Amino acid sequence: MDIPTPPEDQELKNVIDKLAQFVARNGPEFEKMTMEKQKDNPKFSFLFGGDFFTYYRCKLAMEQHQHLYQPPAKEVLDVPPPITILPPPPIAPAVPSLDELIQQSQWNLQQQEQHLLNLRQEQVTAAIALAMEQQTQKLLEETQLDVSEFDNLLQPIIDTCTKDAISAGKNWMFNNAKGPLHCELMCSHLRNRITADAAHFELRLHLIYLTNDVLHHCQRKQQRDLLAALQKVVVPIYCTSFLAVEEDKQQKITRLLQLWEKNGYFDEVTIQQLQSPALGLGQYQASLITEYAAVVQPVQLAFQQQIQAIKTQHEEFVANLAKQQQTAAAAPPFQGALPSTPARSPTLQPATSASTQLWPVPSPLHAG
Repeated sequence: MDIPTPPEDQELKNVIDKLAQFVARNGPEFEKMTMEKQKDNPKFSFLFGGDFFTYYRCKLAMEQHQHLYQPPAKEVLDVPPPITILPPPPIAPAVPSLDELIQQSQWNLQQQEQHLLNLRQEQVTAAIALAMEQQTQKLLEETQLDVSEFDNLLQPIIDTCTKDAISAGKNWMFNNAKGPLHCELMCSHLRNRITADAAHFELRLHLIYLTNDVLHHCQRKQQRDLLAALQKVVVPIYCTSFLAVEEDKQQKITRLLQLWEKNGYFDEVTIQQLQSPALGLGQYQASLITEYAAVVQPVQLAFQQQIQAIKTQHEEFVANLAKQQQTAAAAPPFQGALPSTPARSPTLQPATSASTQLWPVPSPLHAG
């Protein structure tokens, strides 16, 4: 079965052929690593559905088939044989069948699609984080709050978590809760400190204790703006902290949730999300995608187009294989002319079992 037309650029052809060999030997992780490293290199556009994607797919399938059926090398003894016997010519690896090529292409497609989906998730997360950071900077400009002063009060809470430290942090928040934007900025800063990847359990737990104290005084003092701002961030704060630790530490956080539910700090929807941390965190992340749709949708669209491109290339590859098979099946059998054989010619020798010729060979007397 013929493979699709290779690139005319010999250097590009060598790149594709070598990569197909390496992926066949080292597995799909090598292809993923190459896609990650060369995602901005136009020479490797064939990995993402660009030109010569079909050629690469077919070449990879054939290399993988050859690698799969390559017999292991046998140890050769350094001893001369007693008699000289010419070995038979090596048997070339079988050309993969149509079904095998299609299955290999489908598998490659699934691997590439999964890799692109993972990249899409990473870029969506990065786009949302950047948008949130820009929003925080805007709030800082509008409110003129000194967040470093807030951090100076949070550090003693993280280190010692004494009543005095918590009281000082709580008082600062109430003194600066001058409006919805001020409350949003303070609560967003708390969320960022608690949900940071590098945050340890004590940091999270102690700042949740601060949150609990602020909630208590919000209800007592009817500070609705600060309470509303805390309700927007409590799901990622609680769920991230809960899911990151083992059961004995989870119990410390759960006791606070029971208190929040008893005192009615949050609405029923928020309480349900807190009771199912994994589900609640997933719903919160989905809400961020909706909230920041302006920056998320371009990323999703770009990856959707890439995924559709490799799917289309796969379909074209399969259709091309099927067409080649139909063409081969419809071709007439070989009809080469047999050498003329004069009647009762003693000079013509029939082919013997030891001969390598398929047809009788005319003797020199009658040749030509």
